[in-house]
Amino acid sequence: MIEKHQSDRDWIILPGTTIGGEVGTFRVDFTLRNRVDGRERTLNGLVDTGASYTVVPEHILDELGIPRDEVELFSLADGSVQELAIGRAEMQLDGRIRDVYVVFGTSREKILLGAMALEAFALAADAKNRKLIRGELTL
Repeated sequence: MIEKHQSDRDWIILPGTTIGGEVGTFRVDFTLRNRVDGRERTLNGLVDTGASYTVVPEHILDELGIPRDEVELFSLADGSVQELAIGRAEMQLDGRIRDVYVVFGTSREKILLGAMALEAFALAADAKNRKLIRGELTL
């Protein structure tokens, strides 16, 4: 259950950010779905607002039939740079569905729920309480 943030007008919580602790400290369930044929899989990912994209091992995305749209260079946490494919999938989180970009990770990589997906759902990470909360949308 995602809780609505009680606005404190002295500050706002922006979607895709982390409050109350370090990034990558808790996990959430979400469903990824092929946008064309509906194949889906529920996954458990580490919420990591330090990662821009959501990362899923390529064998899972291949099983779902998610097409590779393009290849980009990514800087990894260990300082290395790697070329990885990007595709688009439907994600279901908190009863809502959004299109998100996903990175085809190696089989060694963890499933990460990145900042761009959280932004798509207008969510922020409350690391202290280990839950997602509604961010405040701004124009």
